[in-house]
Amino acid sequence: MIDIIGAGSLGLLFAGRLAATGTEVRLWTRTFEQARSIACDGITVFDKGGEIAVHVPGDTLKVAPLADWQRLNSHAPAQWIFLMTKQGAIREVLEQILPVSNTERKPEMVCFQNGIGHIERIRQVWPEGVLYPAVTTEGAKRQGAASIVHAGAGVTEIGWLEEWEKAYAGNFKECVLNRLLAAGFDVCLSKEIENGMYRKLLINAVINPLTAIWRIRNGDLLSEPVRLHMMRKLYDEGIQVYEARGIPWDSSWWDQIMNVCQVTAENHSSMLADVLAQSMTEVASINGQLVQMAELAGVTAPTHEVLWQLIEGMRLKEG
Repeated sequence: MIDIIGAGSLGLLFAGRLAATGTEVRLWTRTFEQARSIACDGITVFDKGGEIAVHVPGDTLKVAPLADWQRLNSHAPAQWIFLMTKQGAIREVLEQILPVSNTERKPEMVCFQNGIGHIERIRQVWPEGVLYPAVTTEGAKRQGAASIVHAGAGVTEIGWLEEWEKAYAGNFKECVLNRLLAAGFDVCLSKEIENGMYRKLLINAVINPLTAIWRIRNGDLLSEPVRLHMMRKLYDEGIQVYEARGIPWDSSWWDQIMNVCQVTAENHSSMLADVLAQSMTEVASINGQLVQMAELAGVTAPTHEVLWQLIEGMRLKEG
């Protein structure tokens, strides 16, 4: 069984496709209302054309609000956890699920967060935990409590060291990797996941804040020279920070940013969705992290800093 914590767009996508191919899935939601909706309606994944790609009836998977974790987990302890919440929710989630198990077999957690710094924070709270950093470029847009549009197929990289196979009791490749592949996800194990995390950080730092400020879809970033100029400015500042910090980067990353905008052209970025919902964004974990990295390296990232402050300021209540 795979426990998926977080029923946002990615959580619904992974839960739906895994359950549709026979994997036992337990999906944990933030609210009772969403859990009830999924239990009644199941999960529906639409393709970009609006056709149903996957539909999983509600009785095909288990779903519950995270508040019920301790009670339900005591009867069926978690083994494999996909943490698919945003960075800002990590502390609250860990408070609700720890101790994750009272058995000798400790669960193993795949962490799908944007930005950087979350792995270290999770380890501080859960030092005995087995953590696999993950980076995905799957594009999904939530339509409702129980449905999403799979806006663009991507690649998922999961951090992996060969010695982990012997060190941990669980068979990760058989229980997790093969099930993801069977569900149609393009997944690979990476010994250089940190490089993938920094690449994804830069992609998000270029696309997300601009779509949030201008309130446009990802593809609209490519429609005007002034927008492309701002994207390039953010990209160049990010590369300067990486060089100052000694972080390897590749010249193909700019083309990858262009490709993400094209593949997810009709998508609203998660940061724009949060701004429209007046929710906390991940800008501090993305652009804010780049600004802090720049300060430590003795350089500046002024455009990232301005966008960080502007987007954080959007949540301040008037009056």
